[in-house]
Amino acid sequence: MRPNSSLRSPLGEAVQEGCRSAGQNLPAMSVLLTAMSVLVAGYYCWPAGAAVLSQYAAWQHSGGILRTGLVAGFAGGVLSELCVVYIRDWGRWNGIHLENMVFRFVVFFISGMIVCKFYEGQAVWFGNGLSWRVLLPKIVVDQFVFSVLWSTPYQTLTFRWQALRYSGPRLWNELDRSFVVERMLPVLVTNWMFWIPGVTLVYSMPLILQMPLNIFATAIWSLLLAGLAKTARAPDAEMGPALVLTRPNPVADPAE
Repeated sequence: MRPNSSLRSPLGEAVQEGCRSAGQNLPAMSVLLTAMSVLVAGYYCWPAGAAVLSQYAAWQHSGGILRTGLVAGFAGGVLSELCVVYIRDWGRWNGIHLENMVFRFVVFFISGMIVCKFYEGQAVWFGNGLSWRVLLPKIVVDQFVFSVLWSTPYQTLTFRWQALRYSGPRLWNELDRSFVVERMLPVLVTNWMFWIPGVTLVYSMPLILQMPLNIFATAIWSLLLAGLAKTARAPDAEMGPALVLTRPNPVADPAE
């Protein structure tokens, strides 16, 4: 046996799982990133588009951090679950849909307010503009500090807590090295594959438009994240598009 293979193997499997999850959702990620690119190009190349985006951003900004949180919660919770109901489940509502809608609304409401303040901090620390001297440090801090220390743990813990039927003691009992390697790391890898190009587009916009573009992406990201936290269904029962993962994954196994 090679030395330390027992340490490398779980880590390697977690990375592979994250890559597989991202690969399965590549069509959805590509569509969303293309849509984000169109919005960025529209802002810089189409005056009428820039005016519309600026008016919306001014409306959102005028409501302060509370309105930003509400819009983020609506995008990540309400809008994303409506997509699940009417695209995947053919308009058939049930209690799980309502639970997911409320749960995700709260999760992304909190996250949206924190991300808003983080973006403002990034602008103070590194300035604004399209120069790589501005963009690169923002991307690095965002994805390799903020995402590692806050957003990935927050999202993994909250969605796993839901999978355990909101049991704090059961979640606490899972918090060990394997939780980080087997559950958190696949989410982080998927996060990097989606959000590194995503935040590059976000930070290419003026500060007032960064949060609206982030919220636009959040509506789809919440579906990808929920897919990572779902128990895999049998292939013949899978009705969902590529937005929901179809493979088993270690992020949120069925509650025992």
